[in-house]
Amino acid sequence: MMIIKIISERYNPLLKRKEIRFIVEHDGATPKFEEVKAKLVAMLNADNNLLILEKIVEEAGMQRAKGYAKLYDDMNMLKFIEREHILRKNGLIQEEGEE
Repeated sequence: MMIIKIISERYNPLLKRKEIRFIVEHDGATPKFEEVKAKLVAMLNADNNLLILEKIVEEAGMQRAKGYAKLYDDMNMLKFIEREHILRKNGLIQEEGEE
């Protein structure tokens, strides 16, 4: 079981994105990156390609993690701002040698 609670949402007009801080409460192991991203996309009714999940940090000794995500208005701004390893982590660009 995984429950996501959004702590704060802030629109950044300069970077044309919504910045989202959230808490993930879970049983057992920390949920996979892809599972958290999929649930956030569903909660926000967003385009999977425009949501960047930046990080998920487990809180020591608790069944809870804090996270940070960014929802962009368009793909051009996303690709202009985001670092390559973040794009790769979110599945928006392929590893070298992958098809």
